[in-house]
Amino acid sequence: MHDKDQNTEPAEAILADTEDYIDVTIGIAQWMTPDDQYILEEDYRVAGEVWRVHKTDADPYPSNPHAHCIDGQDRFKGCKLHLGTRELFDGRRALGRHLNRKQFNTLIGMIRPKFPGITLPLTT
Repeated sequence: MHDKDQNTEPAEAILADTEDYIDVTIGIAQWMTPDDQYILEEDYRVAGEVWRVHKTDADPYPSNPHAHCIDGQDRFKGCKLHLGTRELFDGRRALGRHLNRKQFNTLIGMIRPKFPGITLPLTT
């Protein structure tokens, strides 16, 4: 049995909820091209990526708010997720990857209560 079959954390969970930020996981991210074709990659990981969304962030790019990948696969750590388009960014460079719609909707549902004054998902 591979590690990816032995999840030790629930697929979806709020990991931390403070006054300043919320950390959530939706499991192993499923990335897609802009035309909704899956990007297939083989990784063996015990848990999925962890996304942090700050209530206030000094850098409003690529969206305000946006999610930071703070844990998970090395190639995604430090990347940002636009909370409207589902697109992944490395700094200001769009990576042409969009989070699977179902996972994105789950992520939005988990973080929405933290941002009652903001309509999520963002429209632009």
